[in-house]
Amino acid sequence: MTDAIRKQIIKALAYNKTKEEIKECMNVSDEDIDSITSTEISDEQNYYKEMGYLQ
Repeated sequence: MTDAIRKQIIKALAYNKTKEEIKECMNVSDEDIDSITSTEISDEQNYYKEMGYLQ
């Protein structure tokens, strides 16, 4: 998994997409998704909230 794909998975998880949605769209494995930590997701969510993209 490239860094760009990892960032896209984090972004998708920050937007509350399901594992199944991510796997279908991005052609990644469960292991790829499971490698993302909750801290990475919450940091990304906070960033998008600050930028006004998430409520």
